[in-house]
Amino acid sequence: MSSQEPVRILVACGTAIATATYVAEKVKKILEKYKIKGEVYQAKAQEVNYFVKMLGKVHLILATTFVPVEDKSIPVLNAMPFLTGIGESDLEKKIISILQSRKQ
Repeated sequence: MSSQEPVRILVACGTAIATATYVAEKVKKILEKYKIKGEVYQAKAQEVNYFVKMLGKVHLILATTFVPVEDKSIPVLNAMPFLTGIGESDLEKKIISILQSRKQ
């Protein structure tokens, strides 16, 4: 994967402060663990579409709340397992599956 462009992951929550920061750190550790080059951005749920347009390409969105994503081609996963610890390994597997199957 290292020869590909870095993956761009957007983490969204209500305020883009506490929970988004926590989830973003978890995601960075997963990328490191699987040696995936990536960039992790944080946004308020209401800012998701703005970030998608500004970044040009977002490969995955992780959200702790509902996000009204206009681009339906971007996978959106519920990030709550990273906060509760319940289903955390399943979420990690889904993230890796999505990132490994992505197209340039």
